[in-house]
Amino acid sequence: MIQGIKDFDNIDEIKKAGFTGFYKMRDLFENCSSIPKVKGVYLVLYLHEKEPDFLEKGTGSLSVKGNPNKPISALKLKWVENAIVLYVGKAGTINSKRHYKIV
Repeated sequence: MIQGIKDFDNIDEIKKAGFTGFYKMRDLFENCSSIPKVKGVYLVLYLHEKEPDFLEKGTGSLSVKGNPNKPISALKLKWVENAIVLYVGKAGTINSKRHYKIV
């Protein structure tokens, strides 16, 4: 659990826990220079009221573990209605000299 967040489905609780610097993904894809160059925790949020449109084939690369693409039916089964936090990530490590990674 991230300290201070009582309700991960409430943007006000997330902000109250200290999360700042909200950016739209399309803006980051166009210009990633606004991403802070510090270590920390980040969240990927989905703030729309409707279920997302899932892609038949993702845009990510194949991994060592195989094909990351899943059938749309499987993605829909995993979708949590009204959830806004899609992903929790960490940028940098205690021993890293590089503060962030852009993939």
